[in-house]
Amino acid sequence: MIAVIGQSVLDRTRWPDGTIEQRLGGAPVFAARALADVCPAVVLTHGGDVSLRRPLLDTGLEVVAGPSRRTTVFDVSLFGDGTWAESISVLGDPFTEEDVRGWMAPALEPCSAVVCGTQWRDDFPPETLAALARGGRRVYLDGQGPTRPRRLGPVRVEGPLDPATLVGVEVLKLGQPEAEAVIGGIDPLAAATLGVPVVIVTLGERGAVVMTGGKAVAVPVEPVLGLADTVGAGDAFLALVAAALEGGADPVTAVRRACDGAAAHLRARLLAEQPAITAVAAGK
Repeated sequence: MIAVIGQSVLDRTRWPDGTIEQRLGGAPVFAARALADVCPAVVLTHGGDVSLRRPLLDTGLEVVAGPSRRTTVFDVSLFGDGTWAESISVLGDPFTEEDVRGWMAPALEPCSAVVCGTQWRDDFPPETLAALARGGRRVYLDGQGPTRPRRLGPVRVEGPLDPATLVGVEVLKLGQPEAEAVIGGIDPLAAATLGVPVVIVTLGERGAVVMTGGKAVAVPVEPVLGLADTVGAGDAFLALVAAALEGGADPVTAVRRACDGAAAHLRARLLAEQPAITAVAAGK
């Protein structure tokens, strides 16, 4: 069983036509959709309310919501070509070691792995990651959060990363800008200094690179073009990597399966997006 952990985020999303949509964001919803038909999983989250989190319940996975005082809020602007800009308007509560020992504990008991979807630096502090790793659980960490300083305003990626903040992490996923900030790009020797056995750099429509054992292996993917909204693709990808590795795949095979699986989800989203775009263009 895999546990997906992350903030339930309120995304205020501006589409290219100027329409503003308020919707559930954050790693759990995208990871849960990817895992729903793949392997047993449970979602652990906080932030928002039952109404905001309803899309999580629609995945059919068990959802455990913990207490929080604040909900993370992002303002997201989609540019229409698959890229976007985002700004943090409100910072929610971090996940704490006490959370792991408390409200998370029953759901974590049967889990062999946890996928941590991060939003900003220290929303998963080192002691929380260490607590999640106890008992032999493998920790999969999205590196976007650790490269985002804890501050409001436009999201900017900054390095370096202190290896001490990655205690217990088995797999670290970085986007290309994050890899540039943290290890200077695709550099397996620099990646090894982080102390994480497997570092994966995602390259969007060009696939990903797996770095382990001092070597780098490129994994291509058939690109999905013409999609305006690619938000959450990285969250789905990391969850699918975890599912493949927990199923016994080697890292390169796992990344290949995750690339194909994430692309399939984006193609389904493209099919859903096209009628909406056509309707807007027709003035309906």
